[in-house]
Parts: sequence; structure tokens; C-alpha cells
Amino acid sequence: MVRQNRFLIVAVLLAALLVLAACPAPAPSGGEAAGSQAAGGGEAAAPAQREIVWMTRTTPTEVNWEQNVVIPAFAEAHPEIKINHLIVEQDNIAVKREAMIAAGEPLHVWSTNWGGDGFASDRFRGLLTDLTPLIERDGVDMSVFIPEVLAIYNNEGKQWGIPFLTTGSYLFYNMDMFDAAGIAYPPTDWDDESWTWDAALEIAKQLTSNVENPTEAVYGWDEGIWPREALAWLFDANPWPEGSFDTGFAQSVDFTSDNAINAYQSRHDLTYLHKVAPDAAASEGLSALGGIFESGRVAMRTTGGWGWWVYSSVTPDVEGGFCWGVAPLPYGVAGAPKRSVIFTDPWVITRGLEGQELEDAWTFIKFLMSEDQARSYMQATNTPPTQGKLLEEWYQQFGCMSPEAVKEVYQGSFKHGLESSNHLIVRFDELNGTWDNILAELWNDPAARAADILPRVEEAVNATLLRIAEEEKWEFQ
Repeated sequence: MVRQNRFLIVAVLLAALLVLAACPAPAPSGGEAAGSQAAGGGEAAAPAQREIVWMTRTTPTEVNWEQNVVIPAFAEAHPEIKINHLIVEQDNIAVKREAMIAAGEPLHVWSTNWGGDGFASDRFRGLLTDLTPLIERDGVDMSVFIPEVLAIYNNEGKQWGIPFLTTGSYLFYNMDMFDAAGIAYPPTDWDDESWTWDAALEIAKQLTSNVENPTEAVYGWDEGIWPREALAWLFDANPWPEGSFDTGFAQSVDFTSDNAINAYQSRHDLTYLHKVAPDAAASEGLSALGGIFESGRVAMRTTGGWGWWVYSSVTPDVEGGFCWGVAPLPYGVAGAPKRSVIFTDPWVITRGLEGQELEDAWTFIKFLMSEDQARSYMQATNTPPTQGKLLEEWYQQFGCMSPEAVKEVYQGSFKHGLESSNHLIVRFDELNGTWDNILAELWNDPAARAADILPRVEEAVNATLLRIAEEEKWEFQ
């Protein structure tokens, strides 16, 4: 009887094993095997996804677009590729990016000009992929881009980046304050030589009040042109020698010409002589109110073209909002040919990617440069597009200025502008720190004189330029 029971147990176990062997195996967890079937012939498990890392900055409107528009749309179009979205504070991007590349960590798509030394340094250091073979292989239509903008990131016949944002620099002004004072708006024509530094100063004087009372002070003009060496452009004094924006290197700069000295002294005098501009403490207080210009207590602000999107939330239909307009930067001296600093940001691919990894990064770049995604970025951020077809749409996005006025002032900045040195000079951050440290004495001391300080700026920057060239093993021709 015992032997019969043992026989029955063995028989049952063998039968069970045969049944299990006849059943399909369960799919591996996490979708590891493409095409595997669930038990009972169910749906196929999700295929394994390849992953690329996309590094961006923390600007809220851009992050919203990236996470809620781009990534879902790309996932639908390319379910085989997953976007690992790495969001980093702009000031920390360069350190993070270079550390990742040096450590061999995955990093695929990013923008050279968000943090760090900019495009020239990244190209010189060999961090960028030449996109030309990919563009030519796929027959990508590059004619959709504004030619001059596309050319900024074409060096030695190679296309290193795909521009997605471009803007000049401008004078932004509070229309409501002009209307209340009965003052005509500034022109939109960059060739109008009646629009001078002195003309802007006279308006600033009329619109300045209560400067002795920080809680009620209204300022006529906050001057914020950046990079700081570009202030001299308004006065027909470019500190950079010819050719330096092409090579990324310079042997010397000129901060001590009469026009350059006049430029920096004129800025100093806005605060301490004419008292139409906030000093450092007042600027800090205005910033705490939501922004120097956004506070509604500054009539005019000269700054980079990021005002187009930074100020886009300031509208008459929100509390504390107002209508604002955009004008050319004024002539410091008649005929100054280049007054506007142009800022153009590109998407790039890290050099050294191969095979499928490179193909996936390029697939994402092409997706970003598609008309639909370029338009969605423009609409979400109010950022000027780099594709000519979309510009006419962008001109319509500003309720307080006519599209014709927006078009004239925007396009004129390119005729009268140069791409920013922080994009085209190798190790710009170090140079910028050099002159900023010394210029701080001019901006913060009421008694300081540009003629005394600028020779020190020039000497320090020249020494830094030569050291950089030596360290980078660059030989001047």
C-alpha cells in the first residue's frame, strides 16, 4: 500500500511537469524581450527602449514645453527611444556637462550657450559632432532657416549646431508711462539717427521721480546691455580686434579709445550724475518686486532680447501689468554701425557618439527642428524662431505693438548687430569675470572715472587673453 501511494505521487508529479512544459513561459519583467508573449497568448510585451539624455535649463516656460509638449510627442512618434530629460540650473550646466563628458556618462543633445564658455570653447575643445554628413545623407532642407542665423554655427564648412532661438538686443519701454507723460514712443527704425543716447537720456529725465525715496522711486532708464564690453558698440568702439570672432582668440582688446571711455562714463553718469538709473541697492529692491522692468517702476531698460519672452507675462490684463514696447538701442555716436548684441542658441550632439546612439540623437534633433516643434516652442515661450516661415507668425504674438512695428525693430537688430562674444570667444567666462571684477568699481563708486579704470581693465584682459592662448596652444598668425 505504501509502494502504491509512492507510485501515485510520482505519477502526479510527472503529469504536472508535462502540463507545465506544454504551457508558454511568462514574458520577462520590464519588457526585456521584444515580441515575447504573455501566458495564454496575450498582447506582446513592450519592446526595450533605447535612451538618450537631453540636457536643458530650468526656465519654467521652456521646461513646461519640453515636458508637456516635446517629450510626449516624441514618444508617440518614436516609441523605441526614451528621452531622459536632465534639467539643470543654467549657472551649473557647464560644470555638469563637462563632468559628464569627461566621465563618459551618457549625454546626447544639449545647447552650447546655456552656461559655460559657449559655442567657441566647446567646438575648440572637440566636444561637438559635425552634423554635416548627417544633414547631407538625409537631404535635410536647411533653407527653412534664416541663412545668416544658420551660418553662425557653420565653421570650416561644417555645421556644428542647429539654431532654435535667435534675437538681438533692444530698448524695452513702458508704454503706459510714456502715455501718462504725453511722450512719443521711441522709433522702431534702427537707421533713425535722431534716436541717440542723449535723446533717450532726455526722456529718462522726464520720467524719473522720487529717487530720494526708495519705496516710491521711479527711474527713467536702467542700462543693462550684456556682455558688458558691447556697451562700447553704441559709441562705435568695438574692443575686439578684427577676426577674433572667427578664430575665438585675440591678442589684445581696446578699452581705452576715446569712444570706449565715453561709453562707460556715460553709463556711470546715468546713475550718479543724472540720477535717472537705479544703483545696485535700488536694483536689488526692484528685482524683489518681480524684476527691474517688470516692477513697473522703470520706464526704459536696455538689455538682451530675452526681454521678448521674459516680459511676455507682463500684460495689461494682469495685476500690476502694463503695455510695453521695443525700440532700437540708441546711437552713442552718429553712424555707429553695430549696436545690437545677437544671441543665437543651437542644439548640438556630443562628439564621439557612434552607431545607433548617434542615430537616435540625430533623430531627436530632426524632431526638434521640425516645423511643428519649432512653432510649438515659439508659441509656448514667445521666443523668436530661427525659421523664416515662422517669423511672420511670431510678429503677431505681441498685443501692444503692431506686427509691422515688431518686424521692423526685430529685423533691424540683425542688420546693426554682431553675435555675442560669449558664444564666439574661447573661454569667455574667464574673460568676462576679469573685466566685471574691475568694472564693478566704476559701477559702484559715484566718484569713479572711466578714464582711470579702463586702462586696468585692458591690461588685465590682455594678460588673460595671452595666457588662454598659451594654455590652449593657440598660435596667432
